[in-house]
Amino acid sequence: MYDLIIIGLGPAGFSSSIYAKRAGLNVVVIEKGTPGGTLNNVKEVENYLGYDKIMGPDLAMAFYKQFKSLDIPFINEEVVDIKDGVNHKIVYTTEGKYEAKALIVATGRGQKKLRVGHNIKGVSYCALCDANLYKSKTVCLVGNNPKAIEETIYMSDIVKKIYLVVDNDKLNASEENIKLLNKKNIEIIYNEEVIDVIEKAGKITGIILTNQNIEVEGLFVNLGFGPSTYFCENLNITDEHGYITINDKCESTVKGIYACGDNVKKEVYQIINAAGEGAVAAVNANKYIKGMQ
Repeated sequence: MYDLIIIGLGPAGFSSSIYAKRAGLNVVVIEKGTPGGTLNNVKEVENYLGYDKIMGPDLAMAFYKQFKSLDIPFINEEVVDIKDGVNHKIVYTTEGKYEAKALIVATGRGQKKLRVGHNIKGVSYCALCDANLYKSKTVCLVGNNPKAIEETIYMSDIVKKIYLVVDNDKLNASEENIKLLNKKNIEIIYNEEVIDVIEKAGKITGIILTNQNIEVEGLFVNLGFGPSTYFCENLNITDEHGYITINDKCESTVKGIYACGDNVKKEVYQIINAAGEGAVAAVNANKYIKGMQ
């Protein structure tokens, strides 16, 4: 049992973990990707205090060096679910589960993920990378944005058949792309969502939609970009767009669960206020934990 689990290691996660460690908390950080998050994809930062100009990856490394100097435990796993227990929280990852008295969610923004299908062979978030693995097979792509539709058309030249599952009755595509979707091996399924994945021996064999099941050998996902909070769905702490709603203490609507950075609902999304929110979240999480004793 940890005092505090911090999910995400971007600017907000770095800040909250440093403040939590210095407060004497038994803290652990869980991050599925590279420390620094999307900061690693920023070419130049020109408006961060202390630096006239710095490359995004260099700023991320500066944060990471300070983080490492404090010997804060770091787990490289993906969080897939959170449960709110009595006086503790349970964090489920693709590898296991961890418990703590309080949580801080600092996962930022990125590619939106399905609530299901984690760790199952045959679920992909990159059509360009993996389409050739499904040559002459039946697959499904879920998403309704221009890029998702472009990927559907691209894969139709490779696979035997592709289902395009969209969550409403209208396609978000150009007229030219809509014409291309008339290809014989593309079937559009409107007003449906993926509820679950059917698998056998860890491999996908089909998907369960809102009103029907279909047999597929691969599932591709392109839901666009937004807050990385899919694992918070059961907590009811997000708005309709997936952003976590917080108060001035960076506390969500669930006691003991705090959030900071680009995954929270706010007006300004900058490195500097993400780091500031990380500090606020850690200070108030510490007060909450101490109040439990």
